[in-house]
Amino acid sequence: MVWTRYKLMYSLFFSWFLCVLGGSRLLADLGDGEQASFQPIKVALLYSKSGANSLVEKELARGVTLFESDHPSVLKNIKILRVDNRGRLADTLDQMKRLKEQDVNFVVGLRNSEQAMAASRFAEENEMLFVTPLAIYSKLGLGKKNTFQLPTNEVLQAGALARFACRDLKRKKVLVLLNNRSVFSQAFAESLEKGLKGFEGVSFEEHVFNGRELKLELLKQKVFSFKPDIVFISDEIANSATVAKYIYRLDPLIPYLTGDPFGNETSMRTLLKEVPRMRVYYSSLWSEQVKTQENVRFKKLYRDHYPQDLPSQEAALTFDALSILSEALAQTPVNPTVDKVRYYLEHTKFKTTQGEIDFLSGPTHSPVKDVYIKVSNIEKSKWVKTLRVKWKTGP
Repeated sequence: MVWTRYKLMYSLFFSWFLCVLGGSRLLADLGDGEQASFQPIKVALLYSKSGANSLVEKELARGVTLFESDHPSVLKNIKILRVDNRGRLADTLDQMKRLKEQDVNFVVGLRNSEQAMAASRFAEENEMLFVTPLAIYSKLGLGKKNTFQLPTNEVLQAGALARFACRDLKRKKVLVLLNNRSVFSQAFAESLEKGLKGFEGVSFEEHVFNGRELKLELLKQKVFSFKPDIVFISDEIANSATVAKYIYRLDPLIPYLTGDPFGNETSMRTLLKEVPRMRVYYSSLWSEQVKTQENVRFKKLYRDHYPQDLPSQEAALTFDALSILSEALAQTPVNPTVDKVRYYLEHTKFKTTQGEIDFLSGPTHSPVKDVYIKVSNIEKSKWVKTLRVKWKTGP
């Protein structure tokens, strides 16, 4: 009888002990889960801090700084990592691999379209989400579910530039400078040429070069024989400045037409300083004249932080990209998977410095936006035209 009583007490004690132990483990698991839910979501800015165009690229980092200053409450849930790809394709892939290993699934950044293509492919293959504020190559997001572009792509920019050159400037003979080592440069030139074909009496010729072979003697012969009244540059200024300056010395009256990769005022003033009167018409991805509430706030933030400099498109669009991504992340605060964030990006209209945009208006995750055209002769610049664009089979 006594033994039976002790056996019963032992069983009750052992059961109680297991319940306590199990409850403790359950509480510990819940505590870990609750704590994990409050871990900040890591977002990477991938840019060329130490590359060839670092003077321009630093504006992307400034866009991050301004976003952090303007969204202090958001930083409780988001941690932004600044990652340097040194302006190289191989380093872009290496950094994307490292980010994935660190469970960073959301990446913002890159100006260079070919580097952005590499980042985009990696993101698609590894369930990461990539948002570029500045890479404009239209094929970047084609067929990609996890890649989003904020800028007006080269097809829309080239169409607007062709209209501007033919209708506003009344130009009839266009010399197209083309870098055959750049897929983007070829695509930009092709888009412009398609646009020019829509105007009666307009002709064009190409001059093909690359960073190693400029073929200046052939260029000289073409300028003298074709006699262009405007020159289109389809490549970045770092690759095109020497060729552009060479033509300027042959005929200083010929104006230039180009897109935003060439038309950054900081790089233009640096690389074209010995030809201060060179007249360049270029498209811009951002306009300080747009009077949205977001743009007014951004410009004030920029001038408060960097009073010696002018607000830039690189900082503005990086600011926009982080604002859009943070809004999407805020809608899925618990377990913000790439699928959930992508769905929000695809089904929402966003307010940006350049107005309201969405990612459903074109065949890719790329918004249709106005194209802003400026003219600069290095000493000064001014806005000359805002052109509305739309998607169609050609520019």
